[in-house]
Amino acid sequence: MLKEFKSQLPKFQELGLTERESKVYITLLSKKAFTSSELQKTAGIPRTKIYEVLFKLIDKGICVERRAGKVKYYEAVEPKKALHKMLEDYKAGYQREIEKKSELTENLTRLFNPVFEKNKSLDNPLEFVEVVKDKDQAQKRILDAFRSAKSEVLSMVKGPYVCDTNMRANQQFIEERHMLKRGVRSRKIYESHELDEAAVIIDQFKSLSKIGAQLKATDTVPIKMVVFDERLVIFPLQDTVGNPNELTIISIEHKEMVHACRILFDFLWSNASPLKN
Repeated sequence: MLKEFKSQLPKFQELGLTERESKVYITLLSKKAFTSSELQKTAGIPRTKIYEVLFKLIDKGICVERRAGKVKYYEAVEPKKALHKMLEDYKAGYQREIEKKSELTENLTRLFNPVFEKNKSLDNPLEFVEVVKDKDQAQKRILDAFRSAKSEVLSMVKGPYVCDTNMRANQQFIEERHMLKRGVRSRKIYESHELDEAAVIIDQFKSLSKIGAQLKATDTVPIKMVVFDERLVIFPLQDTVGNPNELTIISIEHKEMVHACRILFDFLWSNASPLKN
């Protein structure tokens, strides 16, 4: 094969020929006809592979076999015809593949679409419950709830805290301040002993009382929870098996659950003492 044509091998391969098929076809173009042994030597194809390559080229219509007595000769089909035939064969094969996949798509659609529609119509009994264990994700969920609060937020507060870093505490403080300035009411009940034990966190939030937050304390808060309006309650539950400083955040959007939590909060609120600044 002439060296200047070697650079064209990848282009023939893009059309669908193998490297060996490309070498043989380019070699065939260099003179009228070749015997198999001549081709094998000139194209640099292993002797055991030359017939396999030739048969594939003949099958693709870009090479022909002729006989002169007992000797077989191989000739290239004119590139204009050969390569355009390959292109048309590719188009036909591609079209058949599209038709095949279209039929498969229709069959699978008819089979599985009714399954999807049936299951879509079924209510998930737990779709109103969300569970988060990662503190960063829990912080995001809580901040989003503060941003969307409309009328009142009720909090029963005790450790461990989601806002256990300066960054998280500042984020929550800012969102609660924005919420109060929007006119949303805020009432909080703290456990009395935590006013000293978690003073670093709680003291920051005490200043919110100056813009409307109502703060009280009681001896015992039975459960950590935050109720948002009449629609959502978030329970930051302490891990009782692993690390006691870790929390599992459970968010529930359920009217009856929220109503029950509000009753619990109001009962504790009526017996709690106002927080001293």
